[in-house]
Amino acid sequence: MFIKLRQFLQRFHHDEQGAALVEIAIVTPFVLLLAAGVFEFSNIFNTRLLLEAGVEDAARYMARCSSDWDTCSALATNLAVNGAVTNGSQRVTGWTAAQVSITKAQSLQATDATTGTQLYLSSTGTVIVVQVKTSYPYPTLGLWSYLGFADLTLTVFHQERVFGW
Repeated sequence: MFIKLRQFLQRFHHDEQGAALVEIAIVTPFVLLLAAGVFEFSNIFNTRLLLEAGVEDAARYMARCSSDWDTCSALATNLAVNGAVTNGSQRVTGWTAAQVSITKAQSLQATDATTGTQLYLSSTGTVIVVQVKTSYPYPTLGLWSYLGFADLTLTVFHQERVFGW
């Protein structure tokens, strides 16, 4: 039996016809896997950038809003999620206003007490800073989930010094 197999394989020893086909058959799954990974990573990165833009927009709006806190935070939350103060279209599918947190940090020191570094340009010793944060559970990892990667949560944080109120 082994002699017949050996004789069969020796026929192809110097035959190079079809070598490219064999090479392509070996390499193609790896190239497709790499391409799928690149596409999925770019989609995750794009989603992260959209979340970051929304959080930054909301923080800038809150920092300059001249109305009361509740009105400003409701408008800023809509700005973060929908890209407009009123109405707008959703920046990221599945991202809701309930996932956006807006807080006000009272009386942060304008200078770092330990190093003396000036953190905020201010005529007073303290400043008010608004902080906007969100956590977004990425809906699906596509091919990556088949490879054993766990669920992904994108967390974005931004703060701005308050100029309004």
